[in-house]
Amino acid sequence: MSEQQVTVIVDRVRTKLDALESTLEGLHGIRATAQSPDGRITARVDGTGALADLRLEEAACRMDARELAASILTTVHAAAEAAAAQRVALVDDLRGALR
Repeated sequence: MSEQQVTVIVDRVRTKLDALESTLEGLHGIRATAQSPDGRITARVDGTGALADLRLEEAACRMDARELAASILTTVHAAAEAAAAQRVALVDDLRGALR
């Protein structure tokens, strides 16, 4: 194998490693926020979809407990879906870079 061939291989590996590192950084930085339609509830999740912050407007505290719980779950779910979409986009970009 010639030195030029080795250089080409090493460059390809470096490019793929850079893409992987960039993807990992992106995955760690994912945050997504969603707000309930009435604006009473705001949820923020991390890249795994885990709840990182939940904010309730004062008006939310006057809601029926079941309605409040359902609205919180729906809002958190929307934020988690947004985070998942970000993850999918990053992984799709990585797949393209690794081809």
